[in-house]
Amino acid sequence: MKRFTSVFLLALLTISVTHSVVLEDELNQDEGIKAIQIINGLSVIFLDTELQKNAGLETKTLKKINFKPEWVAYGKAISPMPLLTIRNQYLTAVAQQTVDHARYSEAEKNIIRLRNLHNNEVISTRKLQKHQTQWQADKAIYNASTYQRQIVINNSLIKWGNTVTQWITQPQSDQLKKLINADSTLIKITLPVDRPLLSTMSRVFIDPMGDRVTAKEASFLTLLPQVDNFSQALQYLFLTESASIKAGMNVTVWIPQSHAIQTGVIIPESSLAWHHGQAFVFIKQDEEHFIHRNIKDPLKVAKGYFVAEQLVEGEDIVVIGTQMLLSHEFRSQIPDEDDD
Repeated sequence: MKRFTSVFLLALLTISVTHSVVLEDELNQDEGIKAIQIINGLSVIFLDTELQKNAGLETKTLKKINFKPEWVAYGKAISPMPLLTIRNQYLTAVAQQTVDHARYSEAEKNIIRLRNLHNNEVISTRKLQKHQTQWQADKAIYNASTYQRQIVINNSLIKWGNTVTQWITQPQSDQLKKLINADSTLIKITLPVDRPLLSTMSRVFIDPMGDRVTAKEASFLTLLPQVDNFSQALQYLFLTESASIKAGMNVTVWIPQSHAIQTGVIIPESSLAWHHGQAFVFIKQDEEHFIHRNIKDPLKVAKGYFVAEQLVEGEDIVVIGTQMLLSHEFRSQIPDEDDD
């Protein structure tokens, strides 16, 4: 009798535990159905306010802006010392050429006079030939100094281009003085070959701290003749009048992509998630529901991303908690082990 009672109680307990497990599974399934629903083809995530608070989820109301698209590059403020070195070489060559030209001019005047005397049989042929030899030597020296001056100019053109070379070789260059006095600064910007500067580009914005808000304007000077030795990228020269930009500084550069103004919104970097190369965000529909929205071609800007025509002013976008919602959505897509 006691044995029968024990068996009966054990069976009853087993039935009770099994029933509890089945009930818990059903509740979990109901909760999963409640957490992720498909409405009008969109995955809608349910997250109660208490769970949102515990997870630290935050949203931001979007505001429409007019935006001129830019992309980010990097550059360096150049010391004027290499320019001064070339200028000193040029001035030395010019000074030597001036001396040699004076000597050659005097020798040429002298040989003309001696030829007239020789024609009138006043001086001998031997004396004339002696002075002709000296005249030819002075002429060769003058030609050599002229050639040396041109070498300095050509080297500058190869390295710095026409505009800067003109500054270096002018007798009085106000722009070179400003560079020497740090009233202006040259900025060398390196850009990939597949992203050349627009032919209509006249200015960019630079800042040594990478802050677009405080960025200073720099005006286009020239495309340098040589590419960067390491990256094989194109090199451009810009000029800034900002006193806060000093030689040797590395700077972040914002380059306008076009002159057209686009309408859209700026979203924080933390609001954007990526999966298999697709960018997307989560939009808060109401107090407890969120939807997933794919974003095409978000443009990286100083403090996040610019998104054109895909998000609406007044929508609430998740800025903290995007990865949590992403994990929540992905878990709901994992099939149950008992599913056929």
